[in-house]
Amino acid sequence: MAEVEMVIDSLRRSPVNRQWVVVLKEKLAERYLPVYIGSSQADAIKRELTDVSPSKPLARNLVSGGIDAVYSEVKAVKLDKFDNNVFSAKLVIAALGKSHEVDCPPADALTIAAGMNAPIFTDEIILSKAGISVCA
Repeated sequence: MAEVEMVIDSLRRSPVNRQWVVVLKEKLAERYLPVYIGSSQADAIKRELTDVSPSKPLARNLVSGGIDAVYSEVKAVKLDKFDNNVFSAKLVIAALGKSHEVDCPPADALTIAAGMNAPIFTDEIILSKAGISVCA
């Protein structure tokens, strides 16, 4: 599988159904990948992207605190599957010189990536299936 690095381009509401969408952009090209998320994850990602401190701890605080406590770090987030219009994701965590992939809800994985400045990857096949190319 060929991995493609993505970055968070924007966070928007879909004009069709008013659902929140994280728009990922291919780091080295003009292809985009929309990922629908819930409103609580949208709020968390907005806070992470704008450096606004939350009034209460977030799931990312729990994850980052737990990872720090066991001398680990989030190396990356992978959107690794796309079936029936639903993404699956994994956190790639480095601990004690080993890399571990842990299943994670995609919206939470993107929130963690935004908060921890972790790179985001997907597979070329997923980008071909669910991505949007912008033609000039």
